[in-house]
Amino acid sequence: MKKNLSLEKIKEERKKSRIDKISSLIKRTIAEIFLTQNFNNAQGKNIIIFVANVFLSGDGKKALVTVDSLDSKLNSEKEIILDLIDKNSAKIKKEFANKIQLRYTPKLQFQVLSSNKAETLYE
Repeated sequence: MKKNLSLEKIKEERKKSRIDKISSLIKRTIAEIFLTQNFNNAQGKNIIIFVANVFLSGDGKKALVTVDSLDSKLNSEKEIILDLIDKNSAKIKKEFANKIQLRYTPKLQFQVLSSNKAETLYE
């Protein structure tokens, strides 16, 4: 009985490590895309967006990407960041699909990092 229990634990750890590897790959790929894109606010100031974390669903088909900026102290800045990402989402998703080599390209959902941890986590 203990052998089966340890085998299940090993399989679970292997699955988690695979999810972690894919999450880091997604994080790196999106960060590269954000570096190549120019995001400007209404005043023409360039906004640097970086990827804080990626939470991948268990099946690998949905990814919650938490992003942040150096100037995102105010709620209005957070809304601007999400608006910029929404406006450029077609370019971001197309570039992401071309760069990443996975069986299923995860559906990306963006969220600005709040002062607390991410509000919605995928398990």
